[in-house]
Amino acid sequence: MEHPQGGFLPSHGFMAEEETWYMPGTGDVPLTFTSKKDIALSVIELIKMAMSDPSKLPEYVRIAGTNKTPKEIVEIFNRAAKGKTHIKLKLLSDEEADDLMKKLKWDLPPGQASDFDPEYMNEVASRVFRMSGGTGNIDFSKKNDNELVNPGESKWKWKTIEEYADEVDGMPKDIW
Repeated sequence: MEHPQGGFLPSHGFMAEEETWYMPGTGDVPLTFTSKKDIALSVIELIKMAMSDPSKLPEYVRIAGTNKTPKEIVEIFNRAAKGKTHIKLKLLSDEEADDLMKKLKWDLPPGQASDFDPEYMNEVASRVFRMSGGTGNIDFSKKNDNELVNPGESKWKWKTIEEYADEVDGMPKDIW
C-alpha cells in the first residue's frame, strides 16, 4: 500500500503528477493492497507459529489488507482529497499498457547499480502490469490467510485503503 515500492507508482500505472491511474482491463476486478505494518505483524505471527508448531503453517501464505476495484479506489482517493486533487482512471488495452511501460524511465533507488538492461526491464514490466491489473492475479479477497495470522482481527485491525487515502490526503506520492 505505502511507498516505497507501494502499489501507487509509475511502474504500476499511477502517475501522481498527472492525477491519473492507468490500468489495464475494465477497472472492475478487485486488487489487493496491504499495509507495511500489516505485513510486518503477519510475519511476526507466522514466526511465532513456526516456533511453536510449524506443522500448522501452510506451504505459502497470502494476506490481504484491502480488496477493492480500481474504480472504487479512485472514488475513495477522490473523496479523501476533498477537492484538492482529482484522480482519473484511464483504462488501457494490452497494447496501450505495453506502450505505457515502454515510455517509463526506470529510476533506481539511490546507491543502486545501474547495469541493467532497460529494454528487458520494460518487457518484464509490461507483462507484470498487464497480468496484475485486470486479470484478477492480485485479487486475494477470496483466498488468503488473514484468519490464520489474525483471527477475527483479534490481534490488530487491518489497515484499509480508506485509512491510507485519508493519511495521504487522497494522493499517494512517490518518495524516492
